[in-house]
Amino acid sequence: MFNKGGASSPRSGSPRNDASRGVYHKDMKPRSDLTYGLDADLKSKQNAKYDTGLETQVVNWIQSVTGESKGGQSVHEWLKNGQVLCKLANTVRPGIVRKINTMNAPFKQMENITYFMDAARALGVPEGSLFGTPDLYEDKNMGTVITSLYCFGGAVQASCPGFGGPKLGTIAADSKDRKREGMVATQSGGFSTSLQVADPLDSAKGIVKPGFHGVTG
Repeated sequence: MFNKGGASSPRSGSPRNDASRGVYHKDMKPRSDLTYGLDADLKSKQNAKYDTGLETQVVNWIQSVTGESKGGQSVHEWLKNGQVLCKLANTVRPGIVRKINTMNAPFKQMENITYFMDAARALGVPEGSLFGTPDLYEDKNMGTVITSLYCFGGAVQASCPGFGGPKLGTIAADSKDRKREGMVATQSGGFSTSLQVADPLDSAKGIVKPGFHGVTG
């Protein structure tokens, strides 16, 4: 079709032309380099909150511990296959990851990430501080990945006292209190491993079960 000026006009049904005008139809395929709608808004907010300083600390620590260089890759590209993370876990606690997949198959790479997550749990990283596999593998939320790895560094300090390598982060309060698990505070100060309560009927008879320590005013 030609317009009055003799120049051909773009076909309105062309996916390429429709995309340039923001029009989409069933024959069009999503582009991998673009995000749409709510995903785009979420990604924008995540990028605004991304802590590049924390990323630098985490990257430097992983490089120092594992001897693996990030080079010119993005953090996502560097860690995506999970091999570096598994090596990190095995360096701080030898053998905690029994197998590291070296195949490039996506499911094998995601399996490596799962292996690392299991190791992180075993070393004391709280469930709420862990990232999800898509956060790393699909680059959904690298900010969460970086924060989680920072928490991992703190957990290592608490659970791997024999690891003499560089340190990252701080020991979480719940990790410090882990030694006190099963202990309860007493009104007289300090901690007791058990505290039994007297049966009301026995108390009424002036009989207290063995092991009960009453508090007198």
